[in-house]
Amino acid sequence: MIRSTSISRARWALALGLAVAACGHPTKPSTTTGSGSGSGSDTGSGAEVGSGSDTGSGSGSAEPAEPPGPPPVNVTLAEVGLEADSLDRTADPCTDFYQFACGGWMAKSEIPADRARWGRFGEIDDHNQQVLHDLLEGARVAKKPDALTAKLGAFYGACMDEKAVEKAGVSGLKPQQALINKVKDGKTLVAAVTELHRVGVDVLFQHGVTADLKDSTTNAMWFDSGGLGLPDRDYYLKDDFKDKRTAYQDHLVRLFKLLGKNDAAAKVSADNTFAVEVELAKVTKTAVEKRDVAGNYHPTTLEELAKLSPAFDWAGYLKAIGSGKVASVVLTNPAFMEATSKLAASIKPVQWQDYLTARLVDQASPTLAKKFDDEHFALEKVLTGVQEQKPRWKRCGDATGLLMSEALGQLYVAKAFPGDSKKYANDLYGAIAKSMGEDFGTLDWMTPGTKDKARQKLAKIQFLTGYPDVWKTYDFKVDPKNYAANAIVATAFEQKRQSAKAGKPYDRSEWLMPAFIVNAYYNPSANNTALPAGILQPPFFGADRGVAANFGGIGMVAGHELTHGFDDQGAQFDEEGRLANWWSPDDLKKFQGKGQCVSKQYSTFEALPGKFVNGDLTLGENIADLGGVKMAFHAYRNQRAGADKAYVADGFTEDQQFFLGVGQAWCSKDRPEEALRRLTVDPHSPPKFRVYGALRNLPEFARAFKCAAGTPMNPKNACSVW
Repeated sequence: MIRSTSISRARWALALGLAVAACGHPTKPSTTTGSGSGSGSDTGSGAEVGSGSDTGSGSGSAEPAEPPGPPPVNVTLAEVGLEADSLDRTADPCTDFYQFACGGWMAKSEIPADRARWGRFGEIDDHNQQVLHDLLEGARVAKKPDALTAKLGAFYGACMDEKAVEKAGVSGLKPQQALINKVKDGKTLVAAVTELHRVGVDVLFQHGVTADLKDSTTNAMWFDSGGLGLPDRDYYLKDDFKDKRTAYQDHLVRLFKLLGKNDAAAKVSADNTFAVEVELAKVTKTAVEKRDVAGNYHPTTLEELAKLSPAFDWAGYLKAIGSGKVASVVLTNPAFMEATSKLAASIKPVQWQDYLTARLVDQASPTLAKKFDDEHFALEKVLTGVQEQKPRWKRCGDATGLLMSEALGQLYVAKAFPGDSKKYANDLYGAIAKSMGEDFGTLDWMTPGTKDKARQKLAKIQFLTGYPDVWKTYDFKVDPKNYAANAIVATAFEQKRQSAKAGKPYDRSEWLMPAFIVNAYYNPSANNTALPAGILQPPFFGADRGVAANFGGIGMVAGHELTHGFDDQGAQFDEEGRLANWWSPDDLKKFQGKGQCVSKQYSTFEALPGKFVNGDLTLGENIADLGGVKMAFHAYRNQRAGADKAYVADGFTEDQQFFLGVGQAWCSKDRPEEALRRLTVDPHSPPKFRVYGALRNLPEFARAFKCAAGTPMNPKNACSVW
């Protein structure tokens, strides 16, 4: 099922409060624009920066000058892989470095009508989509394709065949709708929910498989809250989203009218649906509560689950979704599972029928006739501010990439990923890990015993770069004339593949993202980190870019992911990926105090008028940003140690080039609706504050740009964790 809230394997770790932390959204840029400039309390003049700024008049720091370096060689920014026209040379880098690094880009860039967010991630994603488009169009018309290419071409072609999509109508949903229509009591409700879960429709609650937190060698079946049509429980319960609730209710009315109901009946069905979702929202944890790793880990035997939630035949449910025999599961929120069981008895069958129908059709809408697809987009427009639908070829490419990710990934890697890029990325990972290990030794707040434990964990982190060593297969049939049916079959196939892992050994080598995705992640249970081929491109990475620019771009990303192993969530896992305390009590207390410094500081950043970054929600990502930049900087310095020449790019030193590489990788814009949504649900800070927050806390930045103490980018009360 093509779903706006599709559950990926990485999504499961996030749902469970784990830090399978990505540097951004899988197919969208992970940055947003902000209207604030941090706390706003620090004032002062900046410093002159080569030829980059003529507005600063700060006296700089009082630290002694560094010893003379190698002789300078003058080059251009373009020659080292940076962009002169993305700068705003009128801005003071010591006041607002994000504006300085990205102001030119923001002035010349507009958010495309089919995007809610636009930035460097989006630019790379557009390039990748064009590559994928060429591959899929080639597969679609290939005369004698191999089996893999033929299946990709047929799936993509069925999506592109709009006449066939219109003719099929909602026929692809008939088996599921038939079970929904039979709901009359608890038993028939369970049968319908089970079938919808089998084909990946998010109703009532969610299931997934990932490592058991206390035994990282074994996969566990997890149950989490779910079943909401709006992005988060706050949309149902907080006044900030009153207009979005109204728009959603209107959307539900229109959806039921498209299914043939008259105005009055559609209104009743919409009200029934919304009433069920409000009840689910009331017992759903907040986004911050979902970050509590230990608080989301509740191993439960099937006997205990049956007592807690007696409405379901849990053994039968697990068998139906393709799971093997398991004696226990893990609940993220026992109270939610208990409440849903009670709702099964208290809510009328007709209300369940309407709710289940709405969730099925809403999630399937992108695979259905144009009137359903358009209505689905009308809601997206309200929630994100996006103005136009993506072209159909992009949406069909996205769908193929979602449901046959590693099949399409094979074609992408063969076409677009040079072999030497993998070695370069691995070398870069190693350099940053070495820098991190060295930095552990300099920490004055951590005792030797805890440092040794940290080094042991770091030494066991596995680096995944580019693409999997072994590709997955997709053993299901594709109907070239029924796109909706294909989506259901493909989703059911993947759901079964994942469910079948429950109780079996956990595969640490499994990739959680497609090779073509513009993103990266750290997985605490596997203690590994991944840089997919899709992100190994400018402005993050390029084999012909300068060392400083590469380490500022992809080096910061790699350092960010490595630091996730030691953020407020990742630090709760040992070197084997087990939820286990390896900290001394005093060290842990100091570590948590440093995290509170970061949380409080980021909570002062005003991203929209009157709307601030949630420092608790974004804490893990903020710690990773701070650590990632620091480790990447030190690794870059190590790489350049002993160089026989220093490259000065349009007046910028190599240290300054590093920080420009950081800033220019995160240039971005966001529509207000999308910015508000992400402030509510996204564990990443908006882009301005990812750059602003990370660099203002790093003394090396202040030294590079000679920022006087007390300026916004060199505050008196900086935060430091790693």
